[in-house]
Amino acid sequence: MEKDLPGTYYLIKFQILQEEYYTFWYTDDMDGFLLDRKGKLKSLPTKEDAVAFAAKMGFLLDTKELLISSAILRKRNIDCSLFLNYWNIFSDIAYSINCRFAGDSRDDVTSRIYEKLFYGCNILVSEDEEHYIPKWSKKEKRRIANIMKNGFEILANGLSADRNL
Repeated sequence: MEKDLPGTYYLIKFQILQEEYYTFWYTDDMDGFLLDRKGKLKSLPTKEDAVAFAAKMGFLLDTKELLISSAILRKRNIDCSLFLNYWNIFSDIAYSINCRFAGDSRDDVTSRIYEKLFYGCNILVSEDEEHYIPKWSKKEKRRIANIMKNGFEILANGLSADRNL
């Protein structure tokens, strides 16, 4: 376990095919995930197990879970908020397990796509202002699909096989 635990953790539920993994995400100077002794994401099979683990370890856990599902790989339409959340979570996983993530590339195409997703969330726009709806080229859609696929590959690499309390 990590020596200095952040104040609050947030429950992230990964659903990959038929498997579920409950993990612990934190936000700090750098966002990341709680790791086990082997440097893998600490995960538990049920929400109840995750809550019990947090109580046992003595850290605060926000139990409102965020679902990250491999079903996104089959989506045709791009929901900016959903894809941006996935992108950021995958980036935090890669940071936590010291792995390269395609979405963290600083090339022009990747940066432009990230900006379009961000601005497509319209979080900086008031209700009475015109909302931005990005138009996606085939090349951008392929890049987004590849970034999501890479994110799930990193996730699979980072999940611990040992999910015991």
